[in-house]
This record gives sequence, structure tokens and C-alpha cells, in this order.
Amino acid sequence: MDINDFEFGTTLARTCLQGSKRLVVCFEPGEDGMPLAGRNDEAWAQQLVADAGWDGLHILPQKLDWYQDPELWDFMQTLQENGFFTGYNSVVTYGNSMGGFGALAFAEICEANRVVALQPRTTLDNAFPWPTSLPEEFPTGTLGPHADAIDGLAEGTEILVFADSFYSYDWAHAERIKGAELFNVRFVGHAIPAFFAEIGVAGEMARRAISGKLEKIWFGGALQARGDSKIYRKGLATHFLKGGQPESPVV
Repeated sequence: MDINDFEFGTTLARTCLQGSKRLVVCFEPGEDGMPLAGRNDEAWAQQLVADAGWDGLHILPQKLDWYQDPELWDFMQTLQENGFFTGYNSVVTYGNSMGGFGALAFAEICEANRVVALQPRTTLDNAFPWPTSLPEEFPTGTLGPHADAIDGLAEGTEILVFADSFYSYDWAHAERIKGAELFNVRFVGHAIPAFFAEIGVAGEMARRAISGKLEKIWFGGALQARGDSKIYRKGLATHFLKGGQPESPVV
């Protein structure tokens, strides 16, 4: 596998190429107070994409800038203009939370035929609430041209979105995405990837979603093990015993 890193602005981009006809463009999530993945770290979903035999383009922001770095947009535009994406039979953008925002926002410029977004924020406009505040460089009223991820979706793009309908922050954003196929992961709040990992379906769920083979029947069956999940049981208790929304430190 040919692996290369490119640094520019506040972003690191990594290509992991092995001659596949499918490219998965992965966008890192972020977490307040935690270091972001860097040159010496494995990118989010890097191993999963490599093990599936697909080519990967991994975008690793070096600050919580919600993929607003203008040099990143210039880089992706350059790739598009030079035909990088047209060399693939299938391009899928993939991300979780802040990474879900990136997967939506960059879908058109990546010429993606499919978007897989887990619990994504869809806009940086605070009119649509999010449990964590934006960094100070994104005050309301001064948002840039890429602040609404919905603008990055071309007509006809297949969009798979995972969210919890009992977690109002995420569900409100998910419902903004017209034409998306919604996969409802109830009572886990903003912890869907961790929940999938806990019940042992994370890898298969991702592979099926990315390859366009995720069926609602299989999805429902995969969630039958949720009763063994601490995340699920805690979320259930939060709603029916205590009321309110679960805590959400991840962006």
C-alpha cells in the first residue's frame, strides 16, 4: 500500500492507495479537550478501509475548525480539477459527528455517489442547537461559505444517516438532510460508533453502509444485541427514569 501525508493550513491529508476502484474519503471526528490525530497516528477508519481493500483519503484537521480551513478546500478542489476522483467507479464520503459534517460538506467536490454520516452536525448556524459550543472563531453571523454542509450535496447522491430520534440535537440535524435514508439508533445519544463497537457490529455495519449493501432488515437484526449494551441501558434509563438528554462530549 502506498501511504503519503500532505500538510497544509490547519489540516493533514493522508492517502492510502492500493489500486481499488472504490475510494473512501474519511473525515475525523473531534472531541473537546482531546488531541486530534496527527502524522504519527492512525486516522479514523484507516484500518477498516485498508482491510476492506479500498483506497482511502483521510482528512485529519489539526484543530477543531469544523473543516473550514480554506487551504483544505483548495486542496480538494485541486484534486477534483486534476481528475483524482473520476478515476474511481465509486467514491464514498464517511464520517462521524464533526466528521459527518465533513462527509456531507465535501460530497459534491469529491464527486461522491454515496455519503455515510453518523450523528452529523449539518450546519454551524447556532439556530440549530448542538450540545457543545463552537470555537470562538465561529461566532454567529460571521460564518463562512462552507458553514452549511447541506450545500455540499449534489442531487442524486445516496445518503445514509445514523442518528438517535430520542436525542433531539442529532435528530434535528438529521431531519435537515432531504432524501437521506435514516437509520434510527434509539437511546444511545451521541455515542453510536461506541454502541456499535460494544455490540460487536461496528465493522460489518460500516462495510455494508459504505458498499451500499446495508438493508433495514439486517440493521434491525444487528441491533437485537442492544440489551447487553451499557450505553443503551444507560440511555434508556436517562429517558424513562430521569428524563432529559444524555451527555455528549464528542463533536
